[in-house]
Amino acid sequence: MSHTYLFKGSDRLDRKRKGQIVAVDRESAKAKLYRRGVYVKRLRRRIFFDLFSRDLDFIHPRLPLEEVLWICRNLSSLLTSGLRLPEACELITDQRPGKRPARVMTKIRLDLEAGMGVGDAFVAQQHRLGKVPTAMIKAGEATGSLVATFKGIIDLCDAQIRLRKNLKRAIQYPLAVMSTTITVLLAMVFFVVPRFVDMYSQLNAKLPALTQFVVDLSITLTRQAWAFPTILGLLIALGYLLRKIPTGRIITDNLFLKVPRLGALIHRSITTRSAATLSALLTAKVSMLDSLEMTGEASGNVVFQEAFLGIQNLIAQGESVTDSFSSIDELPLVFRDLAAVGDASGDLAGVLARYAADTEEDLKRDGEDFAKAIEPYLILGLGVIVGTAVIALYLPIFQLVTIVG
Repeated sequence: MSHTYLFKGSDRLDRKRKGQIVAVDRESAKAKLYRRGVYVKRLRRRIFFDLFSRDLDFIHPRLPLEEVLWICRNLSSLLTSGLRLPEACELITDQRPGKRPARVMTKIRLDLEAGMGVGDAFVAQQHRLGKVPTAMIKAGEATGSLVATFKGIIDLCDAQIRLRKNLKRAIQYPLAVMSTTITVLLAMVFFVVPRFVDMYSQLNAKLPALTQFVVDLSITLTRQAWAFPTILGLLIALGYLLRKIPTGRIITDNLFLKVPRLGALIHRSITTRSAATLSALLTAKVSMLDSLEMTGEASGNVVFQEAFLGIQNLIAQGESVTDSFSSIDELPLVFRDLAAVGDASGDLAGVLARYAADTEEDLKRDGEDFAKAIEPYLILGLGVIVGTAVIALYLPIFQLVTIVG
């Protein structure tokens, strides 16, 4: 088990050096610093930091895709420069001492130094790095093309990050408008309406129905303000539990794909990501059956996962790739046709890679079109809600002016 150590010392030119380093024990930390030309004067272990880091790993075991991309880019560059893999892992660890990627690389380095194979060392960390990258690395070790495999993982992670950003960009504006609408409405209910309630209470007159509804709503929410965050928390917890239950996840994943306009965008995004993942796995010489299983898991949607498992079962039963893909209706027709072309030409990975690259730009444009199409409805909804509240508040004043006049 590795630990984080804080050190103070000086280099060969007698310049002061300080920082932190990850090592198995104090002697290993001193040896690593000595190899870097640092003469240690003070060295102590960060015990609380290590405990906190382990707890954080337990809560969030999976590394973000950006961190996996950073690791693979550094490994590719260092291995291309001629360094051995354990040395490359050590250099990556020293770049971010104490961080989660550094701890993962330290465990991989220790496994390698203990005699474990490259693929097995990375597979042991697949709960942090993901099944797809570790399977590609294991296949790359078997074929002797480890550097090319890391470059393939880099391309795959880059493509998936771009697809994720395109989808987030498409829904970012609608979410911002809806959040603004809710914030304005709550501000009026909790701060603006109570002032009008005090004023209307002195009129001793019957309020219009719309105004009375807004006033009653404000009084109810103000007196039971605790209910709003409680209900919101319960809804979030319910959504989280639904995603954890297999039946609930099937329901929610199907609903996401059936949302008007947004469902088509999500469907196309998952299709593009699945094509890129399957292409990368096949290029890395992972078997077809394993590639289909991991592609389904990486899709993040139960509907697509079951579709790829269905293709896997058909191929395992002896069906051709063309017939297996053609029998799955969840995949777009163009995807199935390209799979047939790739199977006939013997270059399924290349055909899927070109499909993913071509549809990525179309997906970005579709996301922009979705945001533009939904913008008028969101602005109209915001105007109707705020306008109705304002009219409800000022309606008694208009009536009073009419009576006085």
